Amino acid sequence: MKIIVLQGGEDIKRRTNRELLEAIVKISRRKSIAVIPWTTDDPEKERYYRGVIADYFRELGAKEIYFIERRHEKEEIRMILDKTDILYLPGGDPKILYSTIKEKRIEELIKNFNGIIIGNSAGAIVLSKGEVSNEINPGLGIVDFYVKVHFTPNEKPISLNKDSVVCIPENQWIIVLKK
Repeated sequence: MKIIVLQGGEDIKRRTNRELLEAIVKISRRKSIAVIPWTTDDPEKERYYRGVIADYFRELGAKEIYFIERRHEKEEIRMILDKTDILYLPGGDPKILYSTIKEKRIEELIKNFNGIIIGNSAGAIVLSKGEVSNEINPGLGIVDFYVKVHFTPNEKPISLNKDSVVCIPENQWIIVLKK
C-alpha cells in the first residue's frame, strides 16, 4: 500500500505540520529521506530552504537526508530513491518543479517510489493531476484528482466537469492510500 501525503501548504520555517511529519518519520523503516528541491530558479533561495528542510527532518528523527540535484543523471536519482523510504516534494513554484521533473524524465521513478511520498503545496500540485486556480497547472497524476492548495473557507469550492478537485486548506493535509 502506497502512502501519499498532500499538504495544503506548510510554513516549514515555523514547523506548522510538525506532528504529521514526525509521525511519518516515525513509521518509516529507514528514516531516510530524498528531497526534490527544484521549486525555484533562485539558487540562494533554494540553498536557504535546503537548510531549513534538512534541519526540520533531522529534528524529526531522520537519519539520512539526500537532496536530488539537477545535475544528477536518472540512474543516480534511482539509486538515491532506492535507499530512501520517504520522498519529499516541497512548496514553491509548481511550474518549475513539474517542468524540471519532466525535463529529467523521472516521472516513472516518482510514480514507482516504494515509500511514503509527501507533497507540500507545489509538491502536492505536482503529485496530483494538477492545480485548479485561475489557470490549470499540470501535475503527474500520481493521485487521480486535481487539488486546490492554500484553500480558505471563504473561497468558493472549484469544480470541473468530470474530474474531482480536492481543496486542501493551509496547514492541513490529506492522506491517500493507493494500491
